[in-house]
Amino acid sequence: MTMGLSLKRMKIPKVLYIDIMIFRLLFISLIAINISSNEIKEYKARYSYDTEEISIKGIRKLEKINQDYVLSFNARNMLAKMSFTSTFSMENENITTKNYEIKIRPKFIKRDQQISFDYENKLLSSLGRHLWSKDLDLYTKAFDPLNAQIQIRSNLLRGMKEFSIQLVEIKSGEIEENFYSIDSEQVCVNNDKKYNCLVLKRLRKEEGRETLYFVAPELDYMFLKIIDTGPERIQTLELIEILSFG
Repeated sequence: MTMGLSLKRMKIPKVLYIDIMIFRLLFISLIAINISSNEIKEYKARYSYDTEEISIKGIRKLEKINQDYVLSFNARNMLAKMSFTSTFSMENENITTKNYEIKIRPKFIKRDQQISFDYENKLLSSLGRHLWSKDLDLYTKAFDPLNAQIQIRSNLLRGMKEFSIQLVEIKSGEIEENFYSIDSEQVCVNNDKKYNCLVLKRLRKEEGRETLYFVAPELDYMFLKIIDTGPERIQTLELIEILSFG
């Protein structure tokens, strides 16, 4: 009798056959549940962005549009308006970057920029404030500053404590490897609710720059706060309220 024979041709007793089929269904269901639990949910939340030069509040949103995902942050105050948008595809934990766009108003600030990932022509290019064009290595999975944060959450959902992400430098187009590790745990408070947060650290010694991500495991590692400290400025992004989740 060959190994390729089906269960029915092997004349397995009916009760045992039913038990095997139930086991298979349960096994497949567990796999599906595990994959689903690692997916990043769509959400909408209000955040504040603060530096020494500006303080502004806006909406950060992850949504699925047709076959792509869009992560955006749109904010404004009396003097300025800013928009950051990343468009990418996402299948389970596999993210493919397509487009990254920055829009800043008033126009005299000249911060508009658009970075395009052309996989067909193997070209990575930027228009706007920084003009450059680079060969796109199809074997290097590169992320933009926004969807890299989705990859961070995906890695944490899969239980990773240390990892690296290839990030596009928006000024030059160079692809640089960024290293992340869980640094500590602490209690975070948001809208009078306490969360047990993990503090994830990214350190870029060559730039004298450190980034701390305060993430809440019970919110699928959503960012409650990000503090980016560099030689030029300190930038803080902080959650004000969750408007929708999942």
